[in-house]
Amino acid sequence: MRESSEKDRHQDSTESIRGDTVGEADSWRSRRQILATTAAGTGTALAGCSGAGGGSGPGSLTVSVFGGAFKDILDETLFAPFEEETEITVQSEAQGGAADVIPNLEGAVRNGNAPVDLLIMTVPGVLRGINSDLWHRWASDEFENTQFIEDDLMTHDDGDLIGVGSMGWFINLVHNTEEFGGSLTSWNSLWDSQYEEQLAMMSPAVTGFLPDITAEVRLNGQDLLDTEDGIREVFEELSGIVPQSALWYTNEANFQSRLASGEIPAGMLYHDITRVLRVSQDAPVQSTFPDEGSVLGSGRWVSPRTTENTEAAKQLIEYASRPETQDRITRELFTFPAIEEQHSSLNDEEYARAAGPGIEEAIIPSFELYVEQEQLVNQLWNELIVQGQ
Repeated sequence: MRESSEKDRHQDSTESIRGDTVGEADSWRSRRQILATTAAGTGTALAGCSGAGGGSGPGSLTVSVFGGAFKDILDETLFAPFEEETEITVQSEAQGGAADVIPNLEGAVRNGNAPVDLLIMTVPGVLRGINSDLWHRWASDEFENTQFIEDDLMTHDDGDLIGVGSMGWFINLVHNTEEFGGSLTSWNSLWDSQYEEQLAMMSPAVTGFLPDITAEVRLNGQDLLDTEDGIREVFEELSGIVPQSALWYTNEANFQSRLASGEIPAGMLYHDITRVLRVSQDAPVQSTFPDEGSVLGSGRWVSPRTTENTEAAKQLIEYASRPETQDRITRELFTFPAIEEQHSSLNDEEYARAAGPGIEEAIIPSFELYVEQEQLVNQLWNELIVQGQ
């Protein structure tokens, strides 16, 4: 699908993060403390979950990853070199939102099926899957290369290893530079009536973390999300963004092509995907780290407990956890690596392209909200957002 070269991807190495110049990257020194509370981001929707099929053969893997340009880059920078080194064939499938993928995957696993062998999952999805006995459990010492991964990006339960950090990402404000005058620099733009029916927004709440954005930017902070009254107050305020929406999407591929063409000129999207569109596809798009902070997330490699290909899945996780693999993905996809700082070879400029002003400035979602208060959040989302469209 893409016809880009290594040179093409990095041709604008001085592209702006906020405006027209790249500032000096912030230190990574507090990265561990921030990642202690992070672990979400783009969601998933499995193409094969509703069927009765089961995974792949012992010499191959079916791997589900986020769709669009994200999948294209991983096909080239992760799966292809892994196949060459191990001779294990990888069939990658595009994912949508975690709210879609988890119920479908739960149904398949209950029936003994494994529609995929390995996938990248957000933290709310990982936690929900633990509650429903969805994931394969690894021995805590089963991997060698997880020694390089941030401890806070490893998910354990009852002494078992459930998920291994894959990579991190940011949700930013984006726009088409040819079809949208100026640029969006504040999350408050989502409430601005001058953008009526012009913006694309993520759905459902657990995908784009709009309740967290609302609480942090429009009200008195994310502590409001600790109580039912506070959650209701946040959703009442959140409903003010509905008139500005031209598209609610669960899979980023549904928006990125419309953004690139200018059909929908602006909205919220992953920084890495927008950068890929601009650098490798020469699309007239810009990602801006909002003044109040972008939304920070990360994912985990997890396997359904019904897969029979645990050995091949383990080999891919080991390969993906190597520092050189993590850094290569960051350079190509503009995500930030899940490995500890001392193991990364990224320079300040490469880090700035991927992380802007640094993860210290980001909004960290209240991940527990979307698991512990799932019913209330879904109810209010349907009442005030879906029915308000």
